Amino acid sequence: MIKIKNKKTRASAGFTLVEVLVAIVILALGILVVSQMTVLGLNATRIITANKSSREILAKGMEVLKLLNTEDALLTSTGAINDTTLAHKADTTNIVGKTLYPLPMSFRVLWTVVGDYPQTGLKTIRMFVFKSGKPLLQADYVRWR
Repeated sequence: MIKIKNKKTRASAGFTLVEVLVAIVILALGILVVSQMTVLGLNATRIITANKSSREILAKGMEVLKLLNTEDALLTSTGAINDTTLAHKADTTNIVGKTLYPLPMSFRVLWTVVGDYPQTGLKTIRMFVFKSGKPLLQADYVRWR
């Protein structure tokens, strides 16, 4: 048997430039996707932490207000239920602020009190939790006068 050698066929010695460039592009896209997922995960963690903190603040503040006497100065009417311009503020001069002290950075707690709302004989307390000036959470507590 005679073997004929073809000069045009030879074994591939390595990768071509196009193959290397395609591999680099695929690797870069994979790294980009993973980095974006990391950024999204960090943002989600920040938001979840802020919401968790605001729920804890709201729960503590409401517990203090629930225990106050109906005639306490912190439960005096402040006007409209959603109007925070005359709202009470949690600070170190009142029991709510002292209970919440120290508030996590950039949090602010306000509450409004409206008598005879939603019906006669009831007093509604609406507490707001703000972070960096943006409202995060609010809750109502209705009690007999």
